[in-house]
Amino acid sequence: KPFSFLLSMFLATMKTFPVSIICALALLSTPGVRGEGDNPPTCPGSPAWKHAKCVMTVKFPGADCSTVQSEISQRLNDKSWIDPHNQGTYKQNNIDIDASSGSVSVVEGERLTGDGKYTDKFMFTFVDGDGGADGGASSCEVSACSESQCFSVLDFSTNFCNLRNLYCNTKDGCPVIEHDLEYEETYVNCSQNKKSDCIAQRISSSQ
Repeated sequence: KPFSFLLSMFLATMKTFPVSIICALALLSTPGVRGEGDNPPTCPGSPAWKHAKCVMTVKFPGADCSTVQSEISQRLNDKSWIDPHNQGTYKQNNIDIDASSGSVSVVEGERLTGDGKYTDKFMFTFVDGDGGADGGASSCEVSACSESQCFSVLDFSTNFCNLRNLYCNTKDGCPVIEHDLEYEETYVNCSQNKKSDCIAQRISSSQ
């Protein structure tokens, strides 16, 4: 109980603390390195010594990675597409091309929250799967990671939604540009993963 009380007091204080100061304090730590500790890298990294993140594996049965990557990149770049999570602003920062196949293997980007206060960075790594024993359509497995760039403990599923809203389908209530994808999520390090939080009107919050 004492710990819970102290934690609640700390979180309440952080909500009223100026965002610019929080971010400045975070940057006093050693800058994050893309995929630090990963081989190959699957996370973008963060300059904050303590920050919220979401790491998961997403499988797309019946869709190859070029199809999945196309839908994700279109949502990142199409200005007419509206983020269903409080109308945040997405930006595609980089893509990596696989030298052997010539296809996109990594997509990196960032999202500014709807209130304009916080920026998170994310990374998708694509690996094509087999079509299965029955010779069916190809599949795609994606390593997905989103990390807050400022000090944070709880993010109320924001990092999860940063990723999910780039591939979620019409059944979820998400706006789709071209490909209505079916998928299966496995949470590797993503304890805050409330799906209903990903479809929300813009409010005065850090989401």
